Parts: sequence; structure tokens; C-alpha cells
Amino acid sequence: MIVVVATLAEAEAAIARHPADDLELWSPEDAAQIHGVLWFSMLQQALRAAAPDREPRLVLDCGNRGDLAVEALRLGLQHVALRAAPDVMTKIADIAAARGARVVTGRPIFP
Repeated sequence: MIVVVATLAEAEAAIARHPADDLELWSPEDAAQIHGVLWFSMLQQALRAAAPDREPRLVLDCGNRGDLAVEALRLGLQHVALRAAPDVMTKIADIAAARGARVVTGRPIFP
């Protein structure tokens, strides 16, 4: 199940409704540019503190900003969405792989 979340309350509600192993929480589109990478990193930390036994996959949408995707990976986020030029995608994918993370190349269609 994929759910778009922008607040801790939304994330907690999604976790309460869905099993964590089947849950992927996505930021709003281009959230890394709008809210900043640190915002999503702090959301991840707050979720870990609030529900340490449940850790859904969190995906930060970085739009076409490879620099923000790198920042997210450096801050410990494990899943970033990026829509960038092929050479940028390759570089970011290599950085993600070295950190055991993943780069999602598209954005799901949400109901």
C-alpha cells in the first residue's frame, strides 16, 4: 500500500491502518524542494521514536534535483525518487547502492 504523507500525524495514521511490511509512505511530489530534505529526515526519526517496532519504507520525492537526492542519502534516507537526466540518475544510483539505498525512477499514480 502506498500512502502520501506530509506530517507525522498522517504517517502515524497510515501505519495504524496498514501493516508496515506492506506500507510505503511517499512524500508529496517535489517535497525535497518544497519542504527540504531535513524535514523528511526528521519525519523518519519521529516515526522511529513513535513506533520503533514498525518501520515502513519512506520515499522522499526529490523531483529532478540530484543534489537533494544525494543530501537525502547522506542523511540516511534509504529511498529517494528522482526524475533526472540519465547521467545524473546513474551517478545517484551508484551513490545509493554504495549506501544500501535505492533510487526510484518514477512516481506511482495515486488514487
